[in-house]
Amino acid sequence: MSSFLRSGRVTMKRAHWCMLGAAIGLASGQAVASGFSVSYQSVSAMGSAYAGAGVLAENASNQWFNPATLAALDSTEFSVPLHQVWVDTRFKTDDDGRFLGVIPQSGTGPGDFDDVDPFVGSLFLAVPVSDTMTFGLSVVSPFGTKIEYEDGWGNAYVTPPPPGGLGPVTAGDFYALESDLQTININPSLALQVTERLNLGVGLNYQKLDADIRNAATRLEGDDEAFGWNLGLTFQADDNNQFGVAYRSNLDYEVEGDITFSQAGAALSSLSGNPVAPGSYAGTADIELPASLQLSYAGNLSDRTQLLLGVEWTEWSSLDALVVESPALAFNPTEEFDWNNTVRYSLGARHDLNGSTVIRFGVAKEDSTQGTDNRSAISPDSDRTWVTLGAGFQPADNMTIDVGYAHIFVDDADINRTDKGAQLKGTYELDADVIGAQMSYRF
Repeated sequence: MSSFLRSGRVTMKRAHWCMLGAAIGLASGQAVASGFSVSYQSVSAMGSAYAGAGVLAENASNQWFNPATLAALDSTEFSVPLHQVWVDTRFKTDDDGRFLGVIPQSGTGPGDFDDVDPFVGSLFLAVPVSDTMTFGLSVVSPFGTKIEYEDGWGNAYVTPPPPGGLGPVTAGDFYALESDLQTININPSLALQVTERLNLGVGLNYQKLDADIRNAATRLEGDDEAFGWNLGLTFQADDNNQFGVAYRSNLDYEVEGDITFSQAGAALSSLSGNPVAPGSYAGTADIELPASLQLSYAGNLSDRTQLLLGVEWTEWSSLDALVVESPALAFNPTEEFDWNNTVRYSLGARHDLNGSTVIRFGVAKEDSTQGTDNRSAISPDSDRTWVTLGAGFQPADNMTIDVGYAHIFVDDADINRTDKGAQLKGTYELDADVIGAQMSYRF
């Protein structure tokens, strides 16, 4: 059961949310970002590796990074970004693992990863209410993961056959077989032009989370809703330098769902001194998704070229542990996270070629939430570097088309976990490619 806990929550009454997600093209995938964040909200911002995203007002999608950017938009506008992600993930098994700290590894399981190529879409709207006030609305998927493993992956062990034991075991199966976590966040915002140089913005967030997390021992299904807030400001120090600051609050969930123990899960629980019968049990768990702080800068190097900088801090340390409480169980299954806070540093440039075409470049360095001893098979994470490029075109006075590409280099990620009895020891190798297209239309 503890495998689910790494991601958070799960699905029960999700039919209407699946319909909404399909309508706007929202599909969570392996994040390739810190924790299980999804970084694909804006194609125009991705082109410069998200540098300056919280101070520019290129289109309505910048409101996600800072609601104050809405104040610089002077006409009604909607923007629809779409991203296609290709993730290449491999796992190389070490050859010295042990089961229950005693039984030596007997080889490597035949399984690895099934290919999952997620598609992520968002929707943004900006509507000026007056000369100094603008309303905004965003519908995005800020957190998610979709990973499928083949059966029999990771370190292999020959254990005593049932009923005295579990029989043949591959460690990876007990840490994760499938992870499917999706969120939808609806964020109305309001921005105010306080002075010619200072804009303020504030927003409310309603977020729905569904998850279905499965391994060889347990399956967790559940869902919940949470509310949060975000605020920001932009400040133009002079004609050539702009600064932005934005904060997005944490989200507190009390997940209600079911945990199902398989025969193997029941046997493993008995071996650990917490006997439980196979079957499903209702339970609840509190979990907190992280707050974030974003700093942005845009500086004019010339009439056509801007230097862009960005720093984003995410408080993943708030995800310390998940304790599941169920009146039907004599123990509280617990997953220890102990994740680290992360920072993403971004450097980018934006150059106006001819007044209707813009090109963008960027690079970003992002920390990992996890280390060797707490790496998650549900959402494996490591330090990563983004290299991006993009362009914007204006085929008509009231329309802009943005395209972008990113390659994400992910450091090899060692894992050494023993908390489920079967030692999972090896190295993840990951990288990803992302392409995006975005249409913005003004009325």
